[in-house]
Amino acid sequence: MPDLSRVMRERNIIFVTLALCLVFYLISPRFLSLDNMSAISRQIVPIGLIALGQFFVVVSGNIDLSMGMGSVLFAIVLGVFFGLTGGVALGIVAVIVCSLALGFFNGVLVAKLGLPAFIVTLSMLFSAQGLSGLIIPRGQQIFLMGDFFRFIGAETFLGLYWSFLFLLALFALAWVVYNHTSWGAAVIAVGNSEENARLAGVNVDRVKIGVFMVSGLCSGFAGIMLSSRMGFVQPGLDGNGLLLDGIAAIIIGGTLILGGRGTIGGAFWGLLFIGIINNALNLLNVEDVWHQVFKGAVILAALGANWLLWQSRQVEAH
Repeated sequence: MPDLSRVMRERNIIFVTLALCLVFYLISPRFLSLDNMSAISRQIVPIGLIALGQFFVVVSGNIDLSMGMGSVLFAIVLGVFFGLTGGVALGIVAVIVCSLALGFFNGVLVAKLGLPAFIVTLSMLFSAQGLSGLIIPRGQQIFLMGDFFRFIGAETFLGLYWSFLFLLALFALAWVVYNHTSWGAAVIAVGNSEENARLAGVNVDRVKIGVFMVSGLCSGFAGIMLSSRMGFVQPGLDGNGLLLDGIAAIIIGGTLILGGRGTIGGAFWGLLFIGIINNALNLLNVEDVWHQVFKGAVILAALGANWLLWQSRQVEAH
């Protein structure tokens, strides 16, 4: 029988999230209304896509800082193609191709040239931000109208937005890949020790390039969902806010920032945790400054708790 205290520690994010819901409900009963729960499911979709892509990168022992501003750039790419053609098909293809290309480029620089992922993706962050302003001059907007954007941004099924159902499907696919394929095992192996992974026959460079391509693709999907929800695109959108929330979600969900450990389920619960905090603070009319301070404190506490948990597991293992 597994040690009860250990099970509780591993599932702490679930209990904390449920307790948080209860606290916010007691403060504002409107928090647990069906309309508000549906709103949360819609709000967390871009963050969830960023978190999912970031999860694979972090488990592999790297980080991708370009995802947030990349999603803004890809949203603008979609908007430009929509403005030029009046349709979305070419725009979606362009987003997918560009996002995979960005991920591939990041991966090659990290894997083949041995450059630090932090520096490479930070450079891509600034490049994406600059390109967004070049494609659409600051202050201008492209409005997105039509059945596709209405379907993705506003249509529901059984009270759940289709965009959220898409996110659930991607998380389910990621769970299968991560837990039941050799590639998922290779990602974990690389995150634990690149040298040991190589000795075990893992193509480390291919894994690194692969996780950055997954990250890029998720960033592209996030751009599509973000633009569909807003109904317009413009430079200057807060892509870095999406990135930080995505990173916070996986850390709170138990992903080790040093790589080698994490669960898809934990990442999803971390996403819900971040979504609940964002929604509740807005619902309670908390000022944006204090909003960020509170989230920063939560992330720091989660990182500390997960670090202590990881250290305790190392002690147990020995």
